[in-house]
Amino acid sequence: MEAGADKYWLSGDPTWWPRAEGKPEAEWLSLEVEPSDSWSAWRRQRLQPMAARFVLGPAWSLAFLVASTFPLLFPDNTPDDQTIASILFFMAFISLLLPAVRISSAMPDGDGMLMLKWIWFGDGSKNLTKSVGLSVLGVVAFISHIVVDVRIGWISYALFLTLWFHLTWRIGTALIPASGRWLLPLGESYDGSKIPDTWVIESKKFRGGRLAFKDLSGGRKLELYGVNRSGDKFVAFHLRHPSSILFDPFVMVNEISSMSRGGLGYCGPRVEGLDSDLQQPPITIAASDWSARFFRPTEEE
Repeated sequence: MEAGADKYWLSGDPTWWPRAEGKPEAEWLSLEVEPSDSWSAWRRQRLQPMAARFVLGPAWSLAFLVASTFPLLFPDNTPDDQTIASILFFMAFISLLLPAVRISSAMPDGDGMLMLKWIWFGDGSKNLTKSVGLSVLGVVAFISHIVVDVRIGWISYALFLTLWFHLTWRIGTALIPASGRWLLPLGESYDGSKIPDTWVIESKKFRGGRLAFKDLSGGRKLELYGVNRSGDKFVAFHLRHPSSILFDPFVMVNEISSMSRGGLGYCGPRVEGLDSDLQQPPITIAASDWSARFFRPTEEE
C-alpha cells in the first residue's frame, strides 16, 4: 500500500486540489515559492490542505447554535426545553472544535490536545481576553438568568455567539496557510553535531522522530525530523505551529489571507518573520539521489 502511494508522497494526492475546468495545475498551488539554491537537494512534501477540512465543522456548529434557541423561543414543545437547548448548545462547540483537533492529530507527530490548548490558551492576553473572558462572562450571565431574571439568558447567548465567532476565525486563520514540509534523502550517516548552537539537539544519531528544534516567536518551532519511507531514510525540515500543525515555510507570506475581524480571531504568527532562518538549511549533509518512484510520471527531479 505504501509503495503504491510513493508517487504522490511528495506532490500530494491530486484529489486534494480539484482542478477547475480549463485552469492549469500551477494555479492549485499558486502561493508556493522555491527556496535558495542551498536547498536544491531538498524537496517539498505537500500535506493535505487544512482549511477545506474545516468548512463543515463551523457550518454544523452554527446550525446547532441557532437551533439551541428554538426550545426557548417556542417553549413546551419538547420533553425538557432546558435540556434540549443545553445539548444543542454543547454540540455546537463540540462540532466546531473536533475538526481542528482531528486535523492537528493527523499531522506528522501532531497532537490534538495541543491544538485544543492553543485554541483556548495560546497567544497570551490577545486571545485569553476573548476565549476565556467571554466564556466566564457567558457562564456568569447564564447562571444569572436562572437566579435573577430569565431575560439575562439572551446576554449569555450573545456572549457565547461572540465567542463562537472568535474561535471560528481563530481556527480558520491558523488553517489557511499551506501545510507541508521539506525532505532530504540521506546519503551518509546523520551527524547531529553539525547543527548550529542556536538549535536544541535531541539526538545526534538518526532515528525516527524529532532530532532537533529551534524555538521561534509565538510558540512556533523549526524542527529536524527523522523519516523512514519504503526503506529509505530522510531528514525533514518542519515549521511547527504551537497547535502542532505544520506550515510550508516557503510560500508568498504577504498573500496569505486572515479571518480576523475587530479584534476577534487573533491567531498569532504563522509563516511570517522567518527570512533569516530560511536562507540555508540548518544542517549540511550529503544527499542521496531521489528515487524516481517518489515522483509522478509528469514530474522531473
